[in-house]
This record gives sequence, structure tokens and C-alpha cells, in this order.
Amino acid sequence: MPAPQSFTRGDADATAPTGGSVTEETHAHLLRIHREILERADIALDDNFFDLGGNSLLAFRVIKRVAELLGARVSAQAVFTAGSIRELAARVDEARTAQAATGTDDSASRSSDHLGRASMAQEWAVLSGVSDPDAPALQFHVVYRVRGPLDRAALHAASQDVVDQHPALRTVLRVDGPTVRQHVADPAALLLVDDVSWLPEQDRPREALRILDQEVRRTFDRTRAPLTRTHLVRCAPDDHFLALVFDHVAADGWSLDVIVKDLGAAYRSRLAGEEPGLTDSGAYQDWSARQWDGFQNGRADEVAGYWKEQLGPDPAAFAVRLPGYRPDRGLADPASLHLDVPSETVAALDDICRQLRTTPYCVSLAVLKALIARQTGRSRVTVLTTAANRLEPEYQDTVGWFANGVFPTSDLDLSQTFRQLVVAVRETALAATAHGDLPAWYVRRRMWPTVPAGFRKDPGVYFMFNELWGRSLRLAGTEVEPVFLAETADSPGLHMWLLRDGPVVGLTVLHHRSEYTAEYVREFAGDFLGAVAALARRPDLPVREVLDAGRHQSFPTIQTGS
Repeated sequence: MPAPQSFTRGDADATAPTGGSVTEETHAHLLRIHREILERADIALDDNFFDLGGNSLLAFRVIKRVAELLGARVSAQAVFTAGSIRELAARVDEARTAQAATGTDDSASRSSDHLGRASMAQEWAVLSGVSDPDAPALQFHVVYRVRGPLDRAALHAASQDVVDQHPALRTVLRVDGPTVRQHVADPAALLLVDDVSWLPEQDRPREALRILDQEVRRTFDRTRAPLTRTHLVRCAPDDHFLALVFDHVAADGWSLDVIVKDLGAAYRSRLAGEEPGLTDSGAYQDWSARQWDGFQNGRADEVAGYWKEQLGPDPAAFAVRLPGYRPDRGLADPASLHLDVPSETVAALDDICRQLRTTPYCVSLAVLKALIARQTGRSRVTVLTTAANRLEPEYQDTVGWFANGVFPTSDLDLSQTFRQLVVAVRETALAATAHGDLPAWYVRRRMWPTVPAGFRKDPGVYFMFNELWGRSLRLAGTEVEPVFLAETADSPGLHMWLLRDGPVVGLTVLHHRSEYTAEYVREFAGDFLGAVAALARRPDLPVREVLDAGRHQSFPTIQTGS
């Protein structure tokens, strides 16, 4: 059915109920917000967000729209745990009342040319690079195949528009004693072009991906802007491969969706000879200043105290080592594994999410923790995951490095049902999100100033479930298809990503063969996917009983690389 029309604050105020209570006004706004974001007209006050198809990314959009239209800052927990839109409305009213009483000013400062201290994550990355020049580069990429007539000049101009619009992409970072300063520059966008059309047709895609594989591993000079590159490989007049590469100090995965939306809009405008209208949001430099203000006013102690209570005083108890781990071999021989998740497993996962009114991330995280507990004998399991850290609505569309590592830690009783386990893990994940506003490295340093010789602080398993970042790129007159190009692990342990691209879900595992053999990683990944399907289909049986029913291996399309 068609999506309802979008609306502005003025539209909403003009059509809000008159003569009613604040709650009635809030009801009207929230219904409109949910209909807009979920693209459904048949939504009522007693409907549940997750029953309607909501997920964590859409929840953040709800938070942003509530702030824009009602001036209320509500937490992610309020959205995730509300049983209905009516219940969320009550929480919104409570937030509005509390903010009115304290005189909270939610307006964002807009000094995009502000030059100040780098954010905590930027400062750590730059200083770490100085102290260890051989450390793996912190950067990420996305690759597309573009079929159809592509205007190279318009693409270059659009890339410049994006760099001009988002100060984080044109910021240089310079060491200033023990700190790092950020300086906004005015650079030319980089569009690199190769041509492989001279090769036999069947060899062109492979050569294009080989070129781009080298490109995405080429590091940036953080003292020169921009901290992004666009690389185009021409296979034929109407067939190209396109890579967008970013230094992580300038952007994160969430930023990528803002960037590709703007790139598509700018390309369309350039073809039409018009000036583009791009995303307007709070400045990353202002957010960085807010972060340091919070640190200086006790937030760092508050967050570190929370994690110390969760993780305990002993760093050795924090690290997870799976049975296949090979100690004392160092880090060498990076590898990747990709599995296509069977459609029946995806269907089972989606069904249990609707039943339990939670996200695929929470369900999958619960499965992973249960499997780790079963294989290691641990009753308390920590993994590393990433918090989007976009809780301030005015910065949700800001390009920059917001994402932080967090350590959701859970006590596991495998005699519980999976339904009970998911509820407990969800609470853990929500609490981690609420305490995810400081970089993981900083929290660990505050907790453990010294660690045993040779000890690596990483918990051993990293996990995320995401919609495929950047899949929304549209270049007018062409067909754009995301292309998988393997990354490599930049730290110890297993790095596991479930990535959804529409109805398709894939599992990618990055590791070093010096720590875990490829055979062991393949086996563990298969056990994980099998356990997802088994536990999702039997949520009311004890977890141990389901896991003990047999090995759950499933190996569809497998791709490995170094």
C-alpha cells in the first residue's frame, strides 16, 4: 500500500487535535511517525512496533522523528520495550514533562567550521597509529557493479558535493602533544579511474575486483584530506565497478547510508544541471566537543564504573577463547569465510523475532552466547559488539565516527528456555547501548591500567547483525548492485557479521589462521547457523536440550580469502 505523505513540524501542529490532552496530541504524532517510517497506513495505537516489522534501525528513526516533532528525547530502551504505541506515547509525555521542568535545550549548535579537539575515537586511532605504524589500517569500503550509461564527470562532481557537504570527510587530524586536533580543509574529491575493457570479456570482472581489492587496502594519510576515495573500473561503456573507501576516523557504517544517499542525489542533480540539496545535520566537530564535555563532567567515570561492575577486576576472566584457539602463535595469515544463510533459517529467525517482539540481533546474540557457553563451560559470557552511539537525534544523520565497541555480558543458565534467555540477553544489550558512548579502548584502560604480560584485551568473539550498509545507492539511469569484497581482520579473535540484504542474509567471519584454523572456523560457523534454526524453532525447550540434540552444521556457498 502507498506510504503516507511525510510531514513537517508545522504540518503536524496544524493538524494536531485541538482542545484535547497532551497525550491525545502525542498519540496523533506517534501514529503518523510510525505510519511514515514503517510505510503502512493500517497502524493503531495498540499495535506493537516489532509486530509491524520494526527493527533497531527503524527504532532510531522513530527516536529522531519524536525529537523533531515533539521536542522529546526518548531512549532506545523506551522504544524497544514499549508494548504498544500507546505505551510509548506515555513515555514520550513523561520525557516532555521532565525536559520542560529542567529547561533542557535540545537545539544543536551549527558551527561546522569549528576547529577543536578530535573525538575520543579519532584521538585513539591517530595516536595508536603513531605508536604502532605497522598496525592494521582502520578503514572500510563498499563496492558496487554499475550497469548502464555512467557519466564520469557527473560522478566526480557529485563526489565533490558530498565531500563539501560533510566536514568529517574533509577533516585532517594532527598530533598536538598528547592530544589530536581536527582541522577542516577544502580538498578536491579523489576519483581514480582504471580501464580493463581491453581484456577478454570473461576476465574483466575478476581483474576489476583485483584492482579494487588492492585499492581498499591502501591506507590514508590523515594529515591530508579528503579521508575518502572513489575508485571506478571501466569494463565496458555500460559496465563499471565502483568502490567507495573511507578512513574510519572520518565515518562509520551508519554514515555510509547518509553518504550514498547524498551521492545519488548529487549525481542526479549534476545530470540535470542543478545544485544538489543534500543532508543537513549537526556538525561532527560540535558532537566531539560535547563528548569531551561529558568526559570532563563525570560521564567517563560513570561508564567505566558500569563496565567494571559487568566485567569484573580480572581481565583474564573477560577474554573468551573457544576450544579451537591456538595460543602463543601471534597474529598472522588473515582469512575470511562467507556463508549464505539458508532461507529456512532466515524464516525461522524472523518468525521468532515476531513471537518474542525483539530484533534479529538480540536473538542471534543469544544463540551465539548459548553456543559459547556450551562449548567452553562458561556460565558468564562476554562478546564484543558495536553500539551505533546515535542516541542524540540531531546527530543521527551526521557523517563521522560515532560507533563504539561495547561488551554485553550475560549470565547463562542453559536449563532455561531459549525464550527466557533471549529476554535476559535483550536487557543486557539495551544496557550496553545505554553505556556505549565512550570508546571501548578508553573504558578498558580505565578499568585495567595494567594487564598480564602478553595478554590481549579483546574478548575473543565479536558479533554484529546489520542491514547491509550502503545498499541504497542509486545512480540515475543505471542499475547498481552491491558486490561482496572480503575484508580482513584488524584485531585478534573471531569477527562475525550477519548481514541482511533484503530477504538474503549472509554470515561473514574474519579471523587469523594463526589463532583459529580455517577448518575450525568453518565448523563453528556451521554450528552457529544450525543452532539459530534449532533454537528459533524450539524456543520453549531448555537450551541445553536443543544444543545437545546434535551438531547443527550447514555449509551453503562458502568463500574464503586472505
